[in-house]
Amino acid sequence: MSGRSRPAGRSLLGTCLTYFLLCSLLLFGLNAAVGALIAGRLDRAFPTADRVLAYEDALAADDFAALPRLDRCAFLVFDADDQMLYASDPALAAYIRPADLWLIGNADHQLYYSVAETTDQSGAQYYYIALNLFHADTGAEEFIDYCIVDRSYRIVEGGLFPGLERLDRRQFALLQGVYRGDWEISKYGYETADGADRTLVFAAPMLTDESYQRALEHAGRLRLLSVPAMALAVFVLARLLSRGVRRSLRPLHEAIVAYGAGQRIEVGPARVPRELSYVTESFTHLLDQLEQADAARAQAAQEKQRIVADLSHDLKTPLTVIRGYAQALADGVVPPDREKQYLDTICRKAADSAALLDTLFAYARLDHPAYRLEAEPLDLCALVRAYLAEKYLELETAGLRPAPDLPGQAVPCEADPRLLRRLLDNLTGNAIQYAPPGTTLFVVLRAAGDQVCLSIGDNGAGIPPAIRKTLFDPFVTGNAARTTGSGTGLGMAIVQRIVSLHHGTICLADPPREGWKTEFVITLPRRQPDTDEPSHAAAPESTK
Repeated sequence: MSGRSRPAGRSLLGTCLTYFLLCSLLLFGLNAAVGALIAGRLDRAFPTADRVLAYEDALAADDFAALPRLDRCAFLVFDADDQMLYASDPALAAYIRPADLWLIGNADHQLYYSVAETTDQSGAQYYYIALNLFHADTGAEEFIDYCIVDRSYRIVEGGLFPGLERLDRRQFALLQGVYRGDWEISKYGYETADGADRTLVFAAPMLTDESYQRALEHAGRLRLLSVPAMALAVFVLARLLSRGVRRSLRPLHEAIVAYGAGQRIEVGPARVPRELSYVTESFTHLLDQLEQADAARAQAAQEKQRIVADLSHDLKTPLTVIRGYAQALADGVVPPDREKQYLDTICRKAADSAALLDTLFAYARLDHPAYRLEAEPLDLCALVRAYLAEKYLELETAGLRPAPDLPGQAVPCEADPRLLRRLLDNLTGNAIQYAPPGTTLFVVLRAAGDQVCLSIGDNGAGIPPAIRKTLFDPFVTGNAARTTGSGTGLGMAIVQRIVSLHHGTICLADPPREGWKTEFVITLPRRQPDTDEPSHAAAPESTK
């Protein structure tokens, strides 16, 4: 990537976080609203005196008109002389007598009555009523007094209610904090702004397990009703996020579609989110590679046409001679003393054509993707020594002097002996064809770790600089005009393919070692890897 600073696009992560935050806030708001509705419903189902006591200013000023009108509850206000000052419900005002205020327990539970049902030895049922004082500072309870009443609420024992012989049903219910059977009642003390004592008697539905469960069921239905609203909100935000992501990817999509139509559109970093900048850079790099590949394919097509033309030329030359000489023999226009010369020429040109076709077939076969190496354990030193011994007479006839430099011990490796002999044939064949008489052919073999290095060269004319870089390309020869028919230009391409099949490398040393004009350096692994895929064999020209 370029080191220059470029304008950055918007952040896709920031967009996602924004939508996530909006979704979270929306869900939190909906949940809070539903929770508030549920809490309000539960509060209305089971109101407390706090809803009245919250109006402190109105109570302190005896401004009862400012007090709220509450559903499912009622309250009374008495002064210090137990005179009723205000009643929110006439039925409660008729039920509570000022003289009975002492029977109602304080809401702070500091002074309270406790009622327990018991039986005597004869099995008769009685009620035990105790007055207790709770000390909030110490957490201890102090017993004040008690009394026992029978089933008809007649006081049979105890001094809790002096001067009172019995209780009525209403009084007994007030002692237990019960109003109308299913409401609970309590009282609260407070002061006005001028210091006058007031007593608030509050009655509301009694909180029981059954009533609370019923209220929770109603509240649960409300929460269930909120689920579709939450789902709709999430769906809307998800759609908006999806549109935002698609909008972010649209420039890249348009560039892909345009390239498919043969046009190239550059996608600048400012047009896509910052998180996708590496994608656009990879896409731009891919477009560059595709354009280079298109150019390479076009060049390959031209090279293919050149190969076909060269091959046609190389085949046409000997075939033209064969046809002409054969036609002359068939027409009887060749003098008898020259017939053998004509026949020798025909045989020689036919052999040249066969050699060309054999070389072309070998190249096509080795270059086929399905071709697999038939490697076996062998002694490379023994193979090279045996090959040079077989080739000695031919080399001597061509005026070449072999100068092998081989180790005295075996050089084991895994290779295809048939292909290695073809490799040696092609390299020595080049020396025989192009080197002048008196040239020394050098062959050096060395083992280094898990590799072997074979160097083959000579001190002849060397390789022309014009073809050094394309030496391993098909149909490249030392004769650029290609008019003599000497060489097919496939020899070095076959050598490269053989080395590639062995997962090795070959390079033309530049410069060669001292005393050499040409040096090919071949490096082969001692053991062939498990994969059958060939490696890149042609290495850059080495510099010693």
